[in-house]
Amino acid sequence: MKIKSDLLQRIKSFNSDRLPDYLKLKYDAMYADRYRFFRATAHLFFEDIPPFSFLHSSPNAWICGDLHLENYGSYKGDNRLAYFNVNDFDEGLLGPCLFDVVRLLCSIYVAAGNLGVTKKDADYLSGFFVDTYMDKLGKGYIRVLEKETSKGIMRNFLKEVETRKRKKFLQTKTKLRKGKRKLLIDNKHFFALKDKEKVYLSHLFSLWTEKLPDKNFYKIIDMAFRVAGTSSLGLRRYAVLIEGNGSPDQNYLLEMKESRKSCVELYSKAIQPKWMTEGQRIVEVQKRVLSDPPALLNNMDMLGRNYVMKELQPMADRIDYSLFKGNIKKMMQMLENMACIYAWSNLRSSGRQNSAIADDFISFAKNENKLKKEMIKYAYEYSKTIKEYHEVYCKAYKNNYF
Repeated sequence: MKIKSDLLQRIKSFNSDRLPDYLKLKYDAMYADRYRFFRATAHLFFEDIPPFSFLHSSPNAWICGDLHLENYGSYKGDNRLAYFNVNDFDEGLLGPCLFDVVRLLCSIYVAAGNLGVTKKDADYLSGFFVDTYMDKLGKGYIRVLEKETSKGIMRNFLKEVETRKRKKFLQTKTKLRKGKRKLLIDNKHFFALKDKEKVYLSHLFSLWTEKLPDKNFYKIIDMAFRVAGTSSLGLRRYAVLIEGNGSPDQNYLLEMKESRKSCVELYSKAIQPKWMTEGQRIVEVQKRVLSDPPALLNNMDMLGRNYVMKELQPMADRIDYSLFKGNIKKMMQMLENMACIYAWSNLRSSGRQNSAIADDFISFAKNENKLKKEMIKYAYEYSKTIKEYHEVYCKAYKNNYF
């Protein structure tokens, strides 16, 4: 694939309506690391898929739309049990199942340097992911990855997550004064809102919660602007401290994240449902794909904008891949879990509003040998394109283009 002359304009155009001060953080992150550049530019990946690519011929599934190594993590559901699954559905919609699979394979090659693995290792890991995914898809059975059914690294990880207490997490994100909590403004993850904006947004939030049967649970205590992730930097995102089951230690922290159109929509040939809002799309895809969605998941409208809301949980619940550096065996354990999760997600959401039925996925999995080489080749070649894109981007960044 050749670098397109309009690459820089494509990036600028995609981010043109974001908040300038926070968009700068995104551009900085894209410059600092090639993998973060890859994470931040999912739109390029889908824009570059040839219209007659073999990827389009795979069965339609409810996909995350931006699957990569760091788009998995643990969370607690409404039942307070710990799960490990895909954790970002901003781009989620109905699309060819291989869109996500090949993007994840590409992330292995892009992250190879950070992971301390060779090209040969990355080939092997990619092949292992495909084999596991196709095997689970072909069996047609749906399972759930939980503490009781997991083993090794994953079992230890989920045990640790499940023992984390909300009170302890609140203490790291808030300060307690006279029995009342306030968000801790660190100008890194939480930024203060201007007084007028804070009052207005709090008022709008309160109006929305009036419709809820448990409105007292959502009584607002404090609010701040929140910075997290890479791709979504520059969108409106807030941390909201609410009453929950009682102050101060039964308070809850929520996250509200502005929702936009999926960057995959123009490149999936599947007929999409007519969602009322983009937030409804994001929430509904999660409910179809995940065995148990994150706690307090909902979508809401405020001031003509739509947001996805969920409980804010520790960012430490993401896997620290630096611990795997050069350890192929540990990487294989993680990739096995990831492949199983994704196959089960395809099967769990099958047969919904034009998604393929389980029998279609089972039949498709029989083509593994034919598709495996194509998938790995495409992922590797596109990782080289990302390398070239990043070099062009870094040169423009240093020349103050962004």
